[in-house]
Amino acid sequence: MKPHWLVGLALLPVGYVARKFRNDPQFGASLAEMKKDDYQGTAAWKMGRFRNLDKTKLREDMRSLLGDLYGYLKAKNTQPTTPLPVAVAEKTSTPDPDQDYVTWYGHSALRLETAGRTVLIDPMLGEWVAPVPFLGHRFPYKDYHPLQGIGNIDLMLFSHDHYDHLDYDTLMAVKDRTAAYLVPLGIGAHLRSWGIDSEKITEIDWWETVNIAGLEITATPARHFSGRSPSTRNKTLWCGFFIRTAHHKIYFGGDSGYGRHFKQIGERLGPFDLTMLDSGQYHDHWKNVHMQPEEALTANQDLGGKQLLPIHWGGFSLSDHPWYDPVERIMAADTEQCVLTPLIGQRFAVGDGTDCRDRWWDRSGLTREE
Repeated sequence: MKPHWLVGLALLPVGYVARKFRNDPQFGASLAEMKKDDYQGTAAWKMGRFRNLDKTKLREDMRSLLGDLYGYLKAKNTQPTTPLPVAVAEKTSTPDPDQDYVTWYGHSALRLETAGRTVLIDPMLGEWVAPVPFLGHRFPYKDYHPLQGIGNIDLMLFSHDHYDHLDYDTLMAVKDRTAAYLVPLGIGAHLRSWGIDSEKITEIDWWETVNIAGLEITATPARHFSGRSPSTRNKTLWCGFFIRTAHHKIYFGGDSGYGRHFKQIGERLGPFDLTMLDSGQYHDHWKNVHMQPEEALTANQDLGGKQLLPIHWGGFSLSDHPWYDPVERIMAADTEQCVLTPLIGQRFAVGDGTDCRDRWWDRSGLTREE
């Protein structure tokens, strides 16, 4: 694993420049295309870029980056030693109109089935989370073919434009059977550059509410950043989503560090039957933009969440902690027994989740020490 990453990191600048020169579609819209939109007067747009509610410093100096790299190269157990078990069915049964169901595909990719409709949220179902195909490969899964079990898609949500959330390959695979897209401001430029019809795209600001695909959805603040290349840093907005179905109130947090926005969201839109919160791929240097597992529990309390599904883990190794550390830490800190731990691909009913507390990552061989 270590030599692979050393070679990959050495080749990253070369691969990036090569793809840039040939205008690889993975990068999405150019800065010139993004500048066609004017966001003056919107909630988070200030001085030519989107900003967080709280001051959010990123440690991106060369010393910090080299230290992060050294820490990753020394880290152990960042990848599963054997393929992870999955529960992805070959075919998905017709959604029950009297119930809401959620399926977690690993990392932050989710499917919501409600009132006979199918909604995909940050559907990163591809193999790589980088613009060059030798970094950030998906964990090995047993017989993982999620797209085979998803039919027509009524709505697709994207929380922000990072590669591990907005995946070009997944989008291309399902765009002909996707009826509508709901995204925060600016991401429409990416979708249009990839051939998505503008009439299918709705862009919204923080606290803006729309009714779409039979759902009431509000974009909410998150504490993060955006950009698919250095030139487009923070030129698109990032957000979470409040989703009101006929039966439940659901919250998807996207990527976010902990901040005062969670209490604001809870006061304005909560409480929630289910929250889905960033709980993995954390690092002390990134604490402003990714929560530690214990902070996700605090955020769930701020939101008034009854049950919490940890996301942003179980798919890719993007930090130096053991791959199973996020779920171990959040389970250890969960005094309210609110945390759900479904298998990757497991479909469960919102408000139930009684079969989603299995410590499946503890099974023989999965967490073997290197």
